[in-house]
Amino acid sequence: MIGFLLSCGGGSESPTSRSGPTCLDRAIFGPAAQSAYVLPYPVGTAYPVLQSYCEPWSHHDQLAYDFEMAVGTPISAARAGLVIRVVDAYPDSDQDPNHFNYIYIQHDDGTVAFYAHVQLGSILVTENGRVEMGQLIALSGSCGTPIADLHFGVYRSWPPRDGEDLAVNFRNAEGPPDTRGGLQRGVTYLALPY
Repeated sequence: MIGFLLSCGGGSESPTSRSGPTCLDRAIFGPAAQSAYVLPYPVGTAYPVLQSYCEPWSHHDQLAYDFEMAVGTPISAARAGLVIRVVDAYPDSDQDPNHFNYIYIQHDDGTVAFYAHVQLGSILVTENGRVEMGQLIALSGSCGTPIADLHFGVYRSWPPRDGEDLAVNFRNAEGPPDTRGGLQRGVTYLALPY
């Protein structure tokens, strides 16, 4: 849970603690072309990965990505699903790591995507509402973090638990994957049509 707290703050929906396989043991990516996910930003736009999965900083035990985005950048659903939790309470000026706005979307297979550091007042979806892949859901922000970004990760089920996150790549990402098939820190990925 420490890694989650460092990157995304606490909050009532923070994953619970766990023990088990290490982050890199869980980092098993399938072929990107067969991924159920697209990049969480609109087709034709490109953003660098500020922090990749299992990084020694705040993602040391997370299969998550931080995409560097200016405040107010459109965020889109990486996969269709049902919005199950929304928090829209903190301004971008709030740098407390326990204060961040977010959206959880549950997919038809039970997995749950997490979109964090969303700009206050920008969320375009509501709890219990259905979203489609590529639909605009919010704008990026910087609440809870000193750098404007979008934190994105996927969990096996609800509620989210540390160690039950999934290694996700994106079928429409133009840019080089790492040796495991995930996205690399420092590389900019263009969202291609899908």
